[in-house]
Amino acid sequence: MLPVLLVEDDEDIRTLAEWSLRSTGLAVVACQSGRQALQELELRAFALVILDMMMPDMSGCDVMREMHSRFDGDAPPVAIFSARPRDVIMRDCAGLHVAAILSKPFEPVEFSNQVHRLVEQQP
Repeated sequence: MLPVLLVEDDEDIRTLAEWSLRSTGLAVVACQSGRQALQELELRAFALVILDMMMPDMSGCDVMREMHSRFDGDAPPVAIFSARPRDVIMRDCAGLHVAAILSKPFEPVEFSNQVHRLVEQQP
């Protein structure tokens, strides 16, 4: 199974999210910035990208636009990871395919269950 790419600038949130996914058997590559995520995407394939919306270097929507520009149809699905309201996320990411929205704050077991369901939906 391909790993999941977790992109989150907040170290505490990233650590908890990564732990919750690893503890249920998922392989995870964790990044703290959009630019780092794009570098990881150049190196390997991922089953899913879990992408924070608000990061200092690039917004989650900017990362998605760059992913689609670089990888076109080969870009992995993206789950937005954010505390922002759903309608704001969808407005900001208009024209981009968002596979799911994972809410913050999050409960680790439910978060990992949601991610497992998303990964299992992939061909």
